[in-house]
Amino acid sequence: MNDQEIFENWEIFKDLLKSTNRENINSLIEWLDKSDFKFAPASIKYHNSFRGGLLKHSLDVYYAMADFTNFVKFFDLPQETIIITALLHDICKVNCYSVGSRNVKNEQGEWIQVPVYNWDEQEPLGHASKSIMLIYENGVQLTKIERAMILNHMGFSSLESERGASQVSSLFSKCPQSLLLHWADEACTFIKESQDLQNRFRQIFTGRNITESLNINQQKSTIVINGQEYKIAPVDSVVDDKEIILLNYNENGVNKTVKVYSPYKDGLPF
Repeated sequence: MNDQEIFENWEIFKDLLKSTNRENINSLIEWLDKSDFKFAPASIKYHNSFRGGLLKHSLDVYYAMADFTNFVKFFDLPQETIIITALLHDICKVNCYSVGSRNVKNEQGEWIQVPVYNWDEQEPLGHASKSIMLIYENGVQLTKIERAMILNHMGFSSLESERGASQVSSLFSKCPQSLLLHWADEACTFIKESQDLQNRFRQIFTGRNITESLNINQQKSTIVINGQEYKIAPVDSVVDDKEIILLNYNENGVNKTVKVYSPYKDGLPF
């Protein structure tokens, strides 16, 4: 991510936290601002392993939780709880990454050095429990439900020694609200934010590489062929020669095909 995108996300992040009106929230924001939170990755190689990835992941989880409208209403969760738990569940990763390098071969087969992130935690105090400690350390109080949600957001994938599978099941049964943060975190980590996992899932279930689909659908939504503009259809859509048609075109001397919506839904390209 470039600096402009990172600082735009930071402003959204700050505004959301401030909207909770939680006592000492500004002190916590100030501490995060002085740390590497804005620029840190969310992981060293799995999801959002890029500059600004941790901040983006925190917002991704918030947006994902906001989509659980029925569960939010069922549990009567206040908006401030969704904001606090989503945006702060991973602040345990603050000041834990260092930048190194490794040797890889480029397209020409030459060895080059590329930057990589290394996990370099100086104060190993667990994962979720550490996030809770840092929140309290900066003067922000949490409700019992918020503590439980953050503590169990890793679910059964937690490696924290003090909790085994039985304890996690017990916490989910005693505080089922924890499932909302857990689901949102897992969905963002393993589906939205990991292109490698997306590729593997798509390849296994459809035989297609999702990268090609994303490149077509995210880079442009329309295409102009022979002076006619067409709306591009999803790569996985079915060509029915009525609403969706397949067009051939030439781009820089290369013959290509693209699925588009027929302008008048009659199978004709005009």
